[in-house]
Amino acid sequence: MHRRIKGLLRSDRAEANYFSTVVFIFIAVIILAFIINLFSIISTKQQIDHAADQMVKQIQLSGGISTDTEELFDFLCSEITGAENIRYSIDATYKTPRPSGMRNAIQLGTPFYITITGRAQLGGLWNLDLINIQIVSRGAGVSEHYWK
Repeated sequence: MHRRIKGLLRSDRAEANYFSTVVFIFIAVIILAFIINLFSIISTKQQIDHAADQMVKQIQLSGGISTDTEELFDFLCSEITGAENIRYSIDATYKTPRPSGMRNAIQLGTPFYITITGRAQLGGLWNLDLINIQIVSRGAGVSEHYWK
């Protein structure tokens, strides 16, 4: 028995049986599903980058954060696929006193920074959610609105 196993291991014949073929196909399908899932996460990252750019433009033109900013963010989040718990934060120096209709106002020429974060899962086949990935996108801008 020992000689037979040793002989099979040293054999140069390339025999494929059904079991090795099934294992090879199974591994190929898992790798293909992983690659497709990875591309969907890259697409989600691009969508969040686009949302950050749109938010920067809106805040630049309006001069701060208002209900329009919240509505734009909600709309952009509804268009993003593949991410959950999408949130944003803005780092800026706000004008006081606050103008009416604005939640926070940013004076002309004042820089601000926005960070949008979301959570995506890398799960491969059957969406197993094996790996949680934090997707972060940042944007920067300067207010273009003068507040009296």
